[in-house]
Order: sequence, then C-alpha cells, then structure tokens
Amino acid sequence: MDSPESITPLVYAPNLHLFAFHLWQGLTGEPDSQARVPQLLWERADAMLETLGFSERLHLYGYSTPSPEPPGTQVNLHPNNQLKLQGKLPNSELEITGRMLAYRLYDSYGLIVNFRRPEREEGEKTSEVPISIWRDLTTEKGMFLPEFVQSSLGQTLVLTAFLSKEDTDKSPEELEEFAHRCLRQLIPAKKDRPPLERVGEVFNSPIFEFGGQILDSHLQEEPDPNCHVLVWLFRKDLPSAKFIDSYRQFIDLFYYRNKALSAYRETRTLYQKTYDIYTQLEKNVNDFKKKLLKQQAQNQRLSEAQLEQLKEVLKNLSQLDLEYARLLRNYKHSRNTIAIHAKNYTVILENILRKLKEEKHPVQGEEIDFFREFCDRTCPYFQTRIADELNYFIEGSSLADKAVASIRGIVEIEQTQRDRLRQDQEKQLENTIQAIGLAVGTGAIFTSSAELLITKPWLSPWAADRSSYPHPFLIAFFGSFLLAAFVYFGVKWCQNRGKKGNKN
Repeated sequence: MDSPESITPLVYAPNLHLFAFHLWQGLTGEPDSQARVPQLLWERADAMLETLGFSERLHLYGYSTPSPEPPGTQVNLHPNNQLKLQGKLPNSELEITGRMLAYRLYDSYGLIVNFRRPEREEGEKTSEVPISIWRDLTTEKGMFLPEFVQSSLGQTLVLTAFLSKEDTDKSPEELEEFAHRCLRQLIPAKKDRPPLERVGEVFNSPIFEFGGQILDSHLQEEPDPNCHVLVWLFRKDLPSAKFIDSYRQFIDLFYYRNKALSAYRETRTLYQKTYDIYTQLEKNVNDFKKKLLKQQAQNQRLSEAQLEQLKEVLKNLSQLDLEYARLLRNYKHSRNTIAIHAKNYTVILENILRKLKEEKHPVQGEEIDFFREFCDRTCPYFQTRIADELNYFIEGSSLADKAVASIRGIVEIEQTQRDRLRQDQEKQLENTIQAIGLAVGTGAIFTSSAELLITKPWLSPWAADRSSYPHPFLIAFFGSFLLAAFVYFGVKWCQNRGKKGNKN
C-alpha cells in the first residue's frame, strides 16, 4: 500500500464508468462455451447498490420480474431504460448521482454503471472535490474491479473529470503523474495496479490507458486478463459533451474490444491444451517408431499380445487425434471471432463520428485515433500470432494422421498374414486327415478282403480247373475302391448342389 500523498489534488465533476460484459449463450454450443452464471452481472449490480447504501435494486426483464426478455439482438433490458440513482456516499455527506443500464448484446449481457459528482446542484455549479472520491466509491471491497465483477468477457473502467484551471493547459506528458494518482485512488494496492500502456488525446483532452493487455508469459496457468482502466481528463465542456452524446456507441466500442480480447484470451488456454495433446501425440508416435524399428532389426514377427497392444495404440491415437481436431477447430473459431470484432470495432469508431456530426458537434477523425490502435495494431498482432501457432499445430495433425494410417496398415498386413498362415495350416491339417483316412480305409479294405486269400487258393493261369472270373480277392478289393469312389463323387455332387442352393 502506498503512503498517502500530503496534498490531494482536486477535480471537478468526477465520474466512474464501468462497462462490463458477460457471456450468456455460447456460439459453439459446447459446455465450456457457456457462462456458469449467465445473470451474474445483475447480481453484482445489486451487491454494488447494497454496499453503497441504495435501497433500489436492478429489476430487469427476465431478472427479479416474471416478464421474459424481449426479442432482438440488441435489447435494453430495463423497463424504464435505466435505473437512476441519487444519494450520499457511505460515511460521507457528499452527494452523488448515478445510473445503471443493462443490455443484451447478441450472445452477451452488458452492465453499464455510472456514479458521479454532479456538475450542478440547485442550479449552482458544484465545487471541486478530492480525487479520493474514487476510493470512496469503490470502498474496501473494490466493487468495480475484475475480482468483484467477475465478468466472463472482461470489463473497462473509465475515470473522467474536469481539470482545474491551473492544469488545463498542461500536456498529457505533464499530467501523467496526476493520472497515476487517480489510479492509486481506484486501486490502492500497488501489486494490483496495471501498468501505463499508452498516453494520448481524445476529443483534444488527455487520456491515459492502464492495463488491458493479455499477460500470457506463463501459459501453464489461466492467462491474466489485466484490469483495463482509462483516465480521461477534460479540459473543457465540449469533450465531455461529445462523450455523453456518443455514450451508446462507446458501449458498443468497449463491447467489441472486450469480445476480441476474450477470444484471444481463449486461444491462450487453447494453446496450452493443444500443446499438451501435441506432445502426447508426438511421444506416442516416437514410441511406436522405436518399437517398430526394433522389431524390424530383429526380423521378428509380431506376437498376438503385441498385435493387441498395437491395436490399443491405434485406438488411443485416434482418440487423441479427435480431441486435437476439436481444439484446432476452436482455435480457428477464436481467430475468426477476433477478425469479426476488429471489423465491428472499426465500424463503431465511424459511428461515433457520424453520431457527433448528427449532434452538430465539430469533430475530426483524428480526434479518436487513440482508439484506432486496437483495431490497427493490436488485433492484427493477435491474428499473426494465432496464425503462426496454427501452422505449427497443423503439422501435429498431419503427424497423427500418418501415424494412424501407418499403424492401421501394419495391423491389417499382420492380420492378413496371420489369416493366410492359419488357412495354410488348416489346409495341411485337412490333407493329413484325408491321407490318414485313405490309409485307414485302404487298410480296412485289405483286411476285410485278406480272408479270401486264405479261403480261396490262388490258381495258376494255366491250371485246368481255374475259374473264368478273377480271383475273389481282386473282385472284393477293386470293387470296394470303385464303390468308395462312387460314394465320394456322389457326396461331393450333393454338397456342391447344396452350396449353389444357399447362394441363390
């Protein structure tokens, strides 16, 4: 905690603006794209009102009322368009006014909160107040900071005030320390304060941007969204009037900014998940190659157990490849989301200029160049980085596909060889059985006919009493073979007719 300054600067009509956005319906329809508590912003708004001592609550269509939300893509959810507030700060006699707005913006909710010290009271200009009013507003709970709001798409805090007369002509660089002192009132703890990122001017008034970057140097953890704070110091009434008259367009501007940042933050989480699976794929493929090379070096066939292991590796690789493809798809979806919202952001900048011209304000395009850097430099950087990472990861997808195809080919070849070997073995067994059967049959025929050799003597062809018929042994022996052949071919013919009948 910093030591308090001896002299607290004064400002006129200080304002605190919170622009917070929360996803309520995911585009992909997957569980991790859904907000866990879609109406969390409305609950946080009621907590803010309670802490600041207001009796009012945020009664909206679809929240604390039986009325459903109106249809449409951009809808004001408050029955009276806004909740107006007036009261005193806790433990203070200082009067403040405020308002809360609640929108449904496409797939998101937007909570806009404004608390301010009014410019006039009872027709008289209010006096300047210390910048400590911002500390009194946030209270010890840090109500308007990300840790309290917890919006899934992030938020932007804008502190505005009129400079005192002696500071009006100072350059932004000369007012830099003053902006830091304002930030210290909003965020007392030094470790929680975001760094100063940019200094410039909007509507010819100095503006200071603190934080709002994606800190992804340690990808093992969830990337830090980094609190985004703008300190905008008005020199005259005109810059404030321009901001008020284009307030609705600024809501859209911060919405598209936070949507693009949220999509990039999502890729930081996807990067780590994709990298982890890529590492697993690479390890599995390398292990497979080592085993295969070892097997080939030993000129060994795969055993049945090894073949089953190979099938298990194929199953695991296929599952990893499927999850890898899903992550890459989400990666590309986030990249496209950034591109879409960067274009939307550019369109809103032009809408701000058009709106101010409609309100008869003198305005030039360069007056909002401070905000153009996000769509001109930040988003293209996001796109380039994601494209480089995708090119790297796509190689992993190709590696997995090749490995799966290779293993599947090996399994099929090995299985075919095993089936062929089994068929050869079965054929040999069949031939052996047939040979044995033939031998046994021949032996049986010979045995049954051998008795004729004993009972019927074998006469010489020149013997006078020889018979005109062959010896009974020859008739029995060859007759048995002829009968066996007749039965064999008869059975085969019946079997073939049965096969043809089954096919028909």
